Amino acid sequence: MSDSEQSRTITVANVSEGPGGDGTAPGAAVSLPIVELLTGRGFITGKSGSGKSNSASVVAEKLLDEGFGLLIVDVEGEYYGLKEEFELLHAGADEECDIQVDPEHAEKLASLALEENVPIILDVSGYLDEDVADQLVFETARQLFAKEKKLKKPFLMLVEEVHEYIPEGGGMSDAGRMLVKVGKRGRKHGLGIVGISQRPANVKKDFITQCDWLVWHRLTWDNDTKVVRRIIDREHAEAVEDLDDGEAFLMTDWSEAVRRGQFHR
Repeated sequence: MSDSEQSRTITVANVSEGPGGDGTAPGAAVSLPIVELLTGRGFITGKSGSGKSNSASVVAEKLLDEGFGLLIVDVEGEYYGLKEEFELLHAGADEECDIQVDPEHAEKLASLALEENVPIILDVSGYLDEDVADQLVFETARQLFAKEKKLKKPFLMLVEEVHEYIPEGGGMSDAGRMLVKVGKRGRKHGLGIVGISQRPANVKKDFITQCDWLVWHRLTWDNDTKVVRRIIDREHAEAVEDLDDGEAFLMTDWSEAVRRGQFHR
């Protein structure tokens, strides 16, 4: 990857007013480095209606605008709208998907994604058998990981409802263990992961604490705000309860400060 590509960024939000910001003037653009997003570990959280899925979509759209590849594990069937603007392959179990897939198609999906740069929505919402859906996610993540060992091409997996795969205090399926492996070891191969969940208290803390960028939308449950207190501090744990829709605290390893911003629509 060239130096110019290494330094490219996407703008996802604007600084907003209120407690918990880093003192940057309101309205200033909030940008994220593309390579860090594609190869790093991210976590986007917030209660239902707070804007977390919108923020994940904004990140996805901006990366697609720049021509980068990604695969979205869509648990609720809510990313279909991206097809209105972008050429994506919608793979899943339902008739309205572009193609119907089973676990044995995982290698083909990984090849399309990495070798032919086809962005994919892997829609697992239509599988009647949860084991089949889980196996499909496992095999697809495994194939992406294996191919990336050779290709080392910056590529991102977004995983909705990540608490279902990587639960705190619960048993993990093959898919969950594979996603943890991607989180721990994917980076050196160029494979990044973003977990999205409305209940950070239900997500394995090891995953959250290893993330190099985190987006905290409004959270009100005590167990969830305690996670904010543990990862950031008490001030942000209190302020996170009063964030507006679409507003979030953004913390990243490459910038020491926590920024308060309003994500684009």
